[in-house]
Amino acid sequence: MEEKDLKRDIVNAIRGMALDGQRVADAFAHRHGLNATDMRALTLIMEAETRHEALTAGRLSAMLGTSTGATTAVIDRLERIGHIHRNRDHADRRKVTLHFEPLAMKLAGAYFGPLGALTDTVMSRYSTEELQTVHRFMEDMRGAYSAHQAALESPAPAAPDAPAGQHAP
Repeated sequence: MEEKDLKRDIVNAIRGMALDGQRVADAFAHRHGLNATDMRALTLIMEAETRHEALTAGRLSAMLGTSTGATTAVIDRLERIGHIHRNRDHADRRKVTLHFEPLAMKLAGAYFGPLGALTDTVMSRYSTEELQTVHRFMEDMRGAYSAHQAALESPAPAAPDAPAGQHAP
């Protein structure tokens, strides 16, 4: 197989895996009465919790790309159905962090646990060195996606022939 074909196949596999993962997450969300934003928020809160990082509502809002009001509504819904709770910082009572509830962890474990077992089986077919290469590749690809997203979010540069104050389409 030629390198360009291999690269195309890798990009298609990444895209397919992302879509497959989204379908699995959507099914979990639907089963538990969550919308797509609720599910993304729950995932981000869980990831922060597993990294032992304090996640504030403001940071969650930025990560979701939603207004603070919309984020508060998401947090309220997730808290009301028992998936998360808010904690006030002891040093600064104005600072509130978000935390995953054990019930949510149990539901996620029951639902995603079989998928984890399947992925463990797949990864067991590869050597440590191969897995290190795959990991490095995936992290580099995530960096590329992040760089692209950041470029999309930055203001468009003015076109060379555009009058001052106007931006290229």
